[in-house]
Amino acid sequence: MTFAFEKKQHLAKRETIAALASHGKVLFKYPIKAYWMPTEDVGYARYVVTVPKKEFKRAVRRNLLKRRMREALRLNQAECLQGACGDFLLIYIAREICDYATIEAAVRDILKKSAAK
Repeated sequence: MTFAFEKKQHLAKRETIAALASHGKVLFKYPIKAYWMPTEDVGYARYVVTVPKKEFKRAVRRNLLKRRMREALRLNQAECLQGACGDFLLIYIAREICDYATIEAAVRDILKKSAAK
């Protein structure tokens, strides 16, 4: 089992992200709101992680939260998804900086909910 968060798992196309935000299923676990859309043609899960600039003006804080969410994804994707594939848009919605354990629990719960559907 590899814990890599490979380049092919980064979702970058603006059209795909817009479609995901408008047509995806909403999964919520504080402090993260996620949009999820199953994809059968890709064969692996792809992710976008975002933190709103409106809530966290300093880039240092936004980057800290994005690193924490990506690390939680990297460590839990194989265990929680169990071969399921889809596109994910994860948005940090809390107004304060949460610790890593809280973020990891939220990411794990979101991934398990998406694998169950």
